[in-house]
Amino acid sequence: MLHFCTLGTTFEIIRVKIVFIMKNLLIILSVFLFSQKTFGQDYMDLLALLVDEKYEKCLFKCQKLMENDKTKKEPLPYLYASMSYFEMSRDHQFKDDYPKAFKNSISYLGKYRKKDKSYEFKDDAEEYIEQIKLILLEEIENNALDGTEKSAKKSASLLKKINTFDPDDHGAELLQGLNYILSKNKTEGKKVVSEALDAIKTIGTDIEFGDMTESQQKFLKVALIQYAKFQLPVDQESASETISLGHQFFYEKRDDCILDDNTDFKDLYDKITG
Repeated sequence: MLHFCTLGTTFEIIRVKIVFIMKNLLIILSVFLFSQKTFGQDYMDLLALLVDEKYEKCLFKCQKLMENDKTKKEPLPYLYASMSYFEMSRDHQFKDDYPKAFKNSISYLGKYRKKDKSYEFKDDAEEYIEQIKLILLEEIENNALDGTEKSAKKSASLLKKINTFDPDDHGAELLQGLNYILSKNKTEGKKVVSEALDAIKTIGTDIEFGDMTESQQKFLKVALIQYAKFQLPVDQESASETISLGHQFFYEKRDDCILDDNTDFKDLYDKITG
């Protein structure tokens, strides 16, 4: 009789322990789900503030999330901070209080991409990154027309920043190397150019040209044109090799080329190889 009582007591102790463990697991799970819901709501709030053009409020909330130990490693607050700064840079009312808004937008975009290594939030970021890159490309092309060492340094700096938020843009990498060379940083420039050309040679095999974004295709074309022009006066054979890397992408019409007009590439290709 004592044996059965002892056994019953043992089962009761085990049952109580199981109930205790289950209750604690439910509490932990509830806290986790609440935190996920809360932070998800934070994302929605940030997006709503951007849509409502309340850029300062959005920026303030982003900064709070970036300073919070629980959320400072999350990528999206940095992305939305970048977007806020960008929109402020285009609005005259913020000119005096935020004179470096555009520069800050670039900086925070790099911080975002550093935290989003796997590009988990590509759908949220890609269109915006494309917009920024095409703006910067226009400045880089204007610097090339200026043709001074100072303008080359400016372009090299911009291209280095582009590399932080689009590390897969090998055309931008080639342009970065070229501008290092033009700004008298030849050792680093030659290294970057070599690495970029090796990567560009894998396009069409390891990298699908059709998977490249519009800005990546455009940077590739501009980079091949500018580097071939740089080589041409002293080494036509090397210039021919460089421009030929883009022949399959920009000379003949192809469905996966997003660019509308490649006349500039065709003209230079004919001039160098004809």
